[in-house]
Amino acid sequence: MERLTCHLAKTVKEAKQRVKKGELIMLCDPKGESIKELKPRVVVDALLRHENVAGTHRGMADHTVALGPGFCAGRDVDVVVETMRGQGRLIYEGYSYRDQQSDGGLVGDPANLEHLVFAPAAGKVKMLQNISMFIKKGEPLAVITSKGKKTEVAATIDGVLRGAVHSGIMVKKGQKIADIHPSMSQEECFYISDKARCIGGSVLTAIMAWESQDSKKSKFPFNHFSID
Repeated sequence: MERLTCHLAKTVKEAKQRVKKGELIMLCDPKGESIKELKPRVVVDALLRHENVAGTHRGMADHTVALGPGFCAGRDVDVVVETMRGQGRLIYEGYSYRDQQSDGGLVGDPANLEHLVFAPAAGKVKMLQNISMFIKKGEPLAVITSKGKKTEVAATIDGVLRGAVHSGIMVKKGQKIADIHPSMSQEECFYISDKARCIGGSVLTAIMAWESQDSKKSKFPFNHFSID
């Protein structure tokens, strides 16, 4: 995104080597086992799954930050970043907006979900379209294969494909696999969105505010670690 290159590291050793070179890296670690080895000063849970599925807790690092609902600031993590109403607000005590609803969450209008494409069946995905392509409603978007049976997934609306899962991954029935925007331009697919920039800026603010109060400087190259 925006001329930044992220390198996929296959091992912790490779990750350390790349960081020493000043490279931005991604390390796939579903269970977060590398956190203990890397010993980052800051851990950010950016899964946005509306619940603490990764088991993120304050003991993981000197400072912990989480995005959206599912976390209690001051108990589970040090800071929660609001991702809904009041987007970007830093919460140091309590839950974000969504968790304060009496029904356990906001009831969404189905019409507002037309841009999202969900897997009609479980299996391995093969995307037929690439991000930034214009697609028409009903046009083949992907194929899901399971035990030799193929299920075609069609576009839900006209627009630009702005998000999609990678071909070859396994998905569950009902899992979100693509996002179509009805009015955005193709160029916008390659820029950070205003929402992402707002939330990302808030995470940076939370970290900088903490660091300004902490005179301790880390000698380890992994100062920050994000769970995405």
